[in-house]
Amino acid sequence: MWLNRVWLQLTLALFVLGIVLSNGAVIGLAIFMMAAGFLARFWARHALDNVTYERIIPENRAFQGENISVTLRLVNDKMLPVPWIELRDAVPEATLTGDERTAGTGAPGYVHTIRSTHLSWYERISWPLELKAVARGHYRVGPARLTTGDVFGFNPVVEEQESHQNFIVYPRVYELPELGLPAERPFGELKGRQRIFEDPGRIAGVRDYQPGDSMRRIDWKASARRQTLQSKVYEPSATMHLLLAVNVNTMLESWQGFQPELLERLLAASASVAKHAFESGYSVGLVANGSYPDSDRPMRVPVGRNSDQLGHVLEALAVIHPLTMASLETVIDTEAARFPYGATLVCVTSQMDDNLAGSLERVSRAGHTVTVISLAEKDGEFDEMLPGIRVHNIAQAMHSLEARDGVSIAEPPPEAEKERPRERRPAATAPAFSRQRPEGEEPPEWSRPT
Repeated sequence: MWLNRVWLQLTLALFVLGIVLSNGAVIGLAIFMMAAGFLARFWARHALDNVTYERIIPENRAFQGENISVTLRLVNDKMLPVPWIELRDAVPEATLTGDERTAGTGAPGYVHTIRSTHLSWYERISWPLELKAVARGHYRVGPARLTTGDVFGFNPVVEEQESHQNFIVYPRVYELPELGLPAERPFGELKGRQRIFEDPGRIAGVRDYQPGDSMRRIDWKASARRQTLQSKVYEPSATMHLLLAVNVNTMLESWQGFQPELLERLLAASASVAKHAFESGYSVGLVANGSYPDSDRPMRVPVGRNSDQLGHVLEALAVIHPLTMASLETVIDTEAARFPYGATLVCVTSQMDDNLAGSLERVSRAGHTVTVISLAEKDGEFDEMLPGIRVHNIAQAMHSLEARDGVSIAEPPPEAEKERPRERRPAATAPAFSRQRPEGEEPPEWSRPT
């Protein structure tokens, strides 16, 4: 404000005028104005001392359609009151559910929510904020901006709060019968009709080589010692392994672009299969020809049975990009080298070509159960290309479920640009007046190595 810039000159001029006129009232007014000006500057300089802002998100994982509760909290931990303060916090615009005062942020898809109040000494104020999980993806809340000043509004001060929190929205999940898949043995019969397989990670010993043993089984060090080929003997494992292979290509050629609606259906079907398999006792893993954000490698979640394994798979499906890093058949062929005998491969795809069909046939001939979940619009489109492999077409079932639930495909907002940290600075003008990760854990960087 112009008055803030010239107040000292005005008060000095008024003081001199009072002396020249020998007018005590004018001199007193000048002294009052000078004292008030210094007090206002002191108040503005220390208004944000020991003022903290925190954003509390008890559950930072949600499925589409759920609400995420956020608490915004301001604390003034000092004797000096804050006469006015404005809080602006950046949130994804599409997630706002109520009537919120908003302003633009300059970042596509994000807006500032605005809260204004005053803080007495040692006062704490909280506001609830409801965000709706409208589309799968990785979202950010923040950074925030605090604006305050003196009681007169002459010296506004702005502080940038660069901290932010993240939350993840999983794809939709359906029960397999809703997708038209059988509730029992939806992935076909287990090879050998038994649940006991060898675990390649647990070596029990060695034996003489037998015709038919794979090259991976040969123990070359033991063979050198005994001067005859020796094969590894693995301990048995009762764990069933299932690898989910997701084809994010929704067009026959990747350069043709992608169909957002079809991609969301593919990921919803994949999440449904992963959830059913994990709850049925499978060790579950994921590969895809898409990638994590800011990664140049195809997505891979190693097969596992830990308590948080399903969460890892769903997180990967939530953030996957449609940009393909490699062909799916290349990814499957690479992963097939790690398969234990009798493992199950479930391929979720809307496109099929000779290369992918050939890769699936090779996996099947190697002694693994292979099932294809098809989202091709034409039922039976893949049957001739995949003789002997079970194919389930769920395209019509997905259309029916979307119509039933009133699902509309929404794109997650792009990641907002991070602003450079800034110190407190005078503002140009003054305002008119969980599914939760452990606290302190950093959000994932989405660049897991293969």
